Order: sequence, then C-alpha cells, then structure tokens
Amino acid sequence: MSPFQTKKTFTGKYLRNLTLYVFIAIIGGVISGHYLPEFSKKLELINFYFFTILEALILPVIFIAIIYGILNLFETKNSKKIILHTAVYFISITSLSIILGLSLGFLIKPGADTGIDLTKIHSTIPKRFEFASGSPDFFSLYNSRYSIFLLISIIIGIIAGKLKSKKLTHILNSGMELFYVVIKYLYIVLPIIIFCNIAYGISVYGINTLLPLSKIVATVYLASLIFIFGILGSLCHFYQLNFREFLISIKDEIILVMTTSSSKTAFPMIFEKLESQGYAKKVIRFLIPLGYNFNLAGACIYISASCMFLVQFYNISMDLQDYFILFLIISITSKTASGVPGSGFLALIFTLEKFGKIPLTDIALLYSVDRFMNEARSVTNFIGIAVSAAIISKLHPLQEDE
Repeated sequence: MSPFQTKKTFTGKYLRNLTLYVFIAIIGGVISGHYLPEFSKKLELINFYFFTILEALILPVIFIAIIYGILNLFETKNSKKIILHTAVYFISITSLSIILGLSLGFLIKPGADTGIDLTKIHSTIPKRFEFASGSPDFFSLYNSRYSIFLLISIIIGIIAGKLKSKKLTHILNSGMELFYVVIKYLYIVLPIIIFCNIAYGISVYGINTLLPLSKIVATVYLASLIFIFGILGSLCHFYQLNFREFLISIKDEIILVMTTSSSKTAFPMIFEKLESQGYAKKVIRFLIPLGYNFNLAGACIYISASCMFLVQFYNISMDLQDYFILFLIISITSKTASGVPGSGFLALIFTLEKFGKIPLTDIALLYSVDRFMNEARSVTNFIGIAVSAAIISKLHPLQEDE
C-alpha cells in the first residue's frame, strides 16, 4: 500500500466538501471586492476576530503538543539523535531560505528604479501595526509570545519527562484531542472567513496596487518556488520520499492555508494527515509545533527579500558585514512570524527596528502588497514544516506509537 493512502478520517471527509465551498467563497469574494468595495472594506473585522479566536485555541495546542512530544521522546532510546537531527535541519533550512531571499533580491533588484508614485498607492497600515515603530520593547515582547509559550512548554516538558508520568501523557493526549475537535468545528465558518478575506483584499488593494510593486511580489514568489521545488524537492529525493505524491496528499491543507493566508489553519489537520499516512506519532507531535516557530522558511524568504527591496529603494550602501548582521537578525526575528495573518509583516518591522540602517518611513508601501505575498509566505511555511516532519520521521522509522 502506498504511504500516501490515508485512512478515512473526520478531517479528510470534511475537507473534501470544504474545498468546493472554498472556491465558491473565493469567487464570491472577488465579485464583492470589485463591485461592492465599501461593503467589502468592512469585512476585515470579521476576519480579525476569527483569527483572534483561532489563535487563542492554537496556543494551548502548541503548549500541550510540545510537552506531549518531549514526554514521548524521553521514552525512546535515540531521543538525542532526533533532537540533534531536528536542530541541524531547522538551522540549515532557515539559513538557506534567508540566503535565497537575499540572493534573489540582489539579482532581481526589486527596489531599484521602481518609478513608484507614493501618492497613487494605498500607503497606510492598520492601527495594530502603528505601535511597533514607537515602542520596540513592547512590540518585541508581543511579537515573541509564541516563542515565550514554546520555551515555557519545553521547560515543563523536560521536567515532566524526568518524572516519567504515564498518567500525564494520557491526560495531555486527551487534552489535544479535545482542542482538535473544537478547532475543527470552528472551521465550519471557514468559507465565510475566506470570502471576507478575499473581498477585503480586492476592495482595498486590487490590481492597481500590485502593478507598481510587481517586482518584489515576483521575487518572493520565485524564491518560494525555488525553495519548495528546488531545495525541498531535492531533500525529498535524497531521502527517497516521493515529493510529488507527498504534495498531492496534503493538497487540501495547502488550499486551506493559501485561501486563509495562514499556515495555522491547517495545524491540527496536518497532524492527523501525517499520522494516518504512517509517520511516527512521537516524532510528528514533537516536531510540527517546533516547526511552527523555528522552521518558517516562507517568513525568512519574505523578510530577506523585503529588506533587499528597501535597501535598493532608499539606495542604502551595505557592506559584507552589514549583510551578515542582517542575516543574523532575520534568523532571530523570523521565529516571531508565526501567528495570525500579518505576523510576517510584524516580524519585518521588528527586523528593521533591530537592524537600524533601513528607515521605516514608507513601510506601508510594502504592506500594500503584503496581502499578495502572504499566500506565498504561508504556503512555503506550511510545506516546509510538513516536509521536515516527514523527513525526520523517515530518519527514525523505529519510533512506534504506543
């Protein structure tokens, strides 16, 4: 039997119907955004509240999943190897993605000779981003909340692992299953959210904004495609994983991530999908939550390419040391780009604040096309996380679930 023939699950049955509703929502959103722009602009609030609720549910799942994963690792003989392989993989992949974004930005030069007329482009940002430039300390704390939760869960997981409590493992597993059920039923309203998301994007930004900044959008998409099919495809080939079949097996989750502009929406579903394909449950439940913080290749590409755009737009002189410092800063700030739609843009502001050589004067210029780049960023993040889970699990095939 092919490893990609999944069992019949609630998720699979639900998504088969959901995909049709998603496409209907996209068409409806485009029509509404174009013909009813004033109405569509008001729909952002619905989108915002949905992802606020989703974020509140996802955070406990990440917290529980990390503790559960560490507890299971403590019961395996080669847990140190799993942790070592995971660390090396994450560092290597994120480094490659940053270099890729910087390199393509340098070659394509999306910010050079743009001829942009700022008066003709929607150049304002939502109020939730305005505090960033004025109070970087609070901003960094707010934007690092996932990392803080992650570190706390790792510490608790290590302490619990030392205690070797079987009862705690069962309690955590039951807790995760409960949250999964709640989140899945929350997805019943997803077509409405997608409709609002598309309608708002078309009504506010539309094609007139995209054209003048098409080079930066093209740079991000090209870098994402090279990363997915070049780097990840080569890795899968090296580890004898059929990349084409793997992508087909998670196509429903990819569509979901693309249409909601958030990799978080498929968080519970990728667990169930990979586990049903036979990948090690102990490895999956440890690695995927970590990946949502430490393996965000899409965010690395987006931030590095956007920084190159601004360097060229302002004609800033940069030497090798500056690029190295920028590389190190992006390596850190990209870890905060996991959250609701727009978290990647927050991470970009955080990067510029810490780097200091690139002004934030016209940052709204990039926000005007962030909606178009968000899909590439989210999908790249998601596929990168899923592939990492599959590869690390394949490296440790003897990790059997109890």
